[in-house]
Amino acid sequence: MCPIDKVSDIRRMPRLGKIRLGLKVEPEGKNPYPRATDYFVVPDEIKDYVGDMPKKLNIMFPTEGVVEFAPQWLRCYSFTQGLVCKGDGVKATRKIDVETGDIARHTTQEWVFKDWGCDPDNCEQYLEKQCRRVMNLLFLIPDVPGLGVWQLDTTSFYSIVNVNSCVDLIKRLCGRISFIPLTLSLEPQIVEPPGIKKKTVHILQIRSDVKLAEIQKLGRVAPEVIMLPALAEEEAPGDLFPAEAEPKAGKERPAELREEKTPNDIAEDDVPDMDTVVRFCFHFWQMKPVEVCGELGYKTMTDLKSSRMAPWDAWLTIKHLKQPEKPGEEPEPEPEPEPTEEQAEQEQGEQKIEPLWPEDLPGAEPQPEPEPEPIEETKTFINMDWLEKSLKSLQAKNLKAWSESNLLSYIKTTYKVEAKTVLEAVAKLDKGAANHFKKRVEETLQMI
Repeated sequence: MCPIDKVSDIRRMPRLGKIRLGLKVEPEGKNPYPRATDYFVVPDEIKDYVGDMPKKLNIMFPTEGVVEFAPQWLRCYSFTQGLVCKGDGVKATRKIDVETGDIARHTTQEWVFKDWGCDPDNCEQYLEKQCRRVMNLLFLIPDVPGLGVWQLDTTSFYSIVNVNSCVDLIKRLCGRISFIPLTLSLEPQIVEPPGIKKKTVHILQIRSDVKLAEIQKLGRVAPEVIMLPALAEEEAPGDLFPAEAEPKAGKERPAELREEKTPNDIAEDDVPDMDTVVRFCFHFWQMKPVEVCGELGYKTMTDLKSSRMAPWDAWLTIKHLKQPEKPGEEPEPEPEPEPTEEQAEQEQGEQKIEPLWPEDLPGAEPQPEPEPEPIEETKTFINMDWLEKSLKSLQAKNLKAWSESNLLSYIKTTYKVEAKTVLEAVAKLDKGAANHFKKRVEETLQMI
């Protein structure tokens, strides 16, 4: 059967939704207008995956054609007629009122599309800002469920130039742009438009956290192969866990888990890297890698591995989440070492003499009790106001690892410090432990 001409050969990727660069403001008695934000305004259904007000998005472009994933035109819109003119600065297609021969307006009854000249310097609609340059950016978000693309529109000269420049650079380095892991960010920049004083605006940037040598290697890998590691790593099948990677030189491969081994039997030497943490979590609690990342405050295994979090700290955090200590439960005390023969003989030869206090002497006058010595205030190595605000921000994201009870358990196990609240416990940390805890808070704040 022959395909239908101009139908069967057309392919379109579904659009899942729109991401915006501002909020719609509707003042009373006035026309609504957009107000720019310094973060991406994302739909509610994907906030659990990218955050409520993300400033960065992990993206991929689905095709090689820039005209397909980043079409750029001069566009003129009407409230009643929709798109009434689209041009490239030289030629345009315009919706013309059949009766008046002018551009279609709200009074137009019948219209037709006609080829038209496009000269922004002399165009009435452009000079009145009814016509604007527009880039429609279409991209995949691997962290978000769904098959399709997300659309983001921008009219910023600087954003359009940035995106085009970054795309060209990556294509020169890799030989292609499709399915290369990239980061779309919204960053501040000082600009000075003609006739206007300097101001700070937030513009789009495309970046990559992958090293230059690595991103060049990605260009030589088929797109479907690039997608496989993320799929295998983040969404392991429930009945099959990925084989462990070969051990690195100089490190012994951790022993295979025996059926009788419990989480409490795992020692620090058994957890040399994050892959082992993930393997143990799956073995004991059937946790997928993406679940492990979420409990630790990260989105992907790439983010977790690039953090400075120690594998042992990660294991202890997950362990306490899955096996919280019962109230009042204390760890078993270590048995005291038996005394040596010399110590035993010395103890037998000594006589314990109870102290004789002045009050016990005949005729002695009662002595006033000594005043207690002042207790020195604990010196803290962390700004407690900053810490309190930071912990509230993390707990507002509903990250289990950062709840009050789990943090107290983590601090008790990791730093051997106990207290009724996290702030009291942190105040007791020495300088090294305080710096370690502070770094973990800062790294997690950067990731969310």
